[in-house]
Amino acid sequence: MADRSPDDLPFGRRRRSAASALAAILVALLLGALLNAPAMKKTAQESPFGGARSFRLALIDPLAAVSHWLFLDRPARLTAEALGKPDPGPSGAPLVVVVTPRPRPSGRPGPAATVKPLPPPKRGDPLRLYIGGDSMAGVPGMALTNLAKDTGVMEPKLDYHISSGLCRPDFFNWPAQLVRQAKALHPGAAVVMFGANDQQGVQAANGKVYAFETAGWKTEYRRRVRDTMDILFDGGVKRIYWIGQPIMPEAIFSRHMRVLNAIYRSEAHKHPRVRYIDAYRLFSTGSGAYSDYLKDEKGRLQQVREGDGTHLTYAGGMRLARVVLAAIKADWLPNKKSGALSGSPSPRASAKVSPAP
Repeated sequence: MADRSPDDLPFGRRRRSAASALAAILVALLLGALLNAPAMKKTAQESPFGGARSFRLALIDPLAAVSHWLFLDRPARLTAEALGKPDPGPSGAPLVVVVTPRPRPSGRPGPAATVKPLPPPKRGDPLRLYIGGDSMAGVPGMALTNLAKDTGVMEPKLDYHISSGLCRPDFFNWPAQLVRQAKALHPGAAVVMFGANDQQGVQAANGKVYAFETAGWKTEYRRRVRDTMDILFDGGVKRIYWIGQPIMPEAIFSRHMRVLNAIYRSEAHKHPRVRYIDAYRLFSTGSGAYSDYLKDEKGRLQQVREGDGTHLTYAGGMRLARVVLAAIKADWLPNKKSGALSGSPSPRASAKVSPAP
């Protein structure tokens, strides 16, 4: 008997065939959603605080629960584990990390504030230098790594993570990472750079979410900056070099960076063992404006920013790394005739660096 085309089938059977096909498609979509529910939940959790995040989680949470109950989230987890990749599902990291408070000096130290001189590093006993932060720390961290190695008495370790910051430990838990690195590396000095991804809401220990720039946000973010310093000091670090964020091409973005930098600067100046590095001024023109190109110490124009206008080129990274290394050398390799180190603010851009016109 010859095959019959769908057009030759009775109407009732054609309708049942279409319904079966539609049902199969819906089942496949549902199965796919259940298999990918952990990844979908992780993406939703890592999105900025707000109504959109809450709505997405409200839709995905039940789906993720069913996926877990039916063991449909196991294949993706087992595959990732076998390949040595991160768990595709929610990390379960806390939205708020609270570090045990410790006594801190009150107010900004005066000119008389001093700290003990540091033992100069030497060959065979180098200064272990930890360099950490978000993607903005990547290129200058590479440049600083090269410069530090060239001294012959420093042993640098670069550790940067894109899209990370201090606002969302559920995405990347910097407090836990710093504790791990301090235990593993035993650094004597630390260079850190955060902020490019922190212009978003934060959740305080009381569960309340504070929008960026509000009074509650500033209080919570300031606590996290202090906690970061405390973690490093508790891990044995003797000097912290905190790099502020550079000027950005958009006025609103630059204003946000100034809000963050004001917190970094004020917290650094409260502690004589923390040096604040002013990258905003370093990457501004003589008139205080943004430019992709700035003059080097020999007066030659160099492209210091990538095409996105945010990240630094290697020339820009080297420009920043030289200033950071100068601050490190001032602390760890001072002139033999110099006495105790001053608690004054950290060095600014080198006078040899000429701003672009």
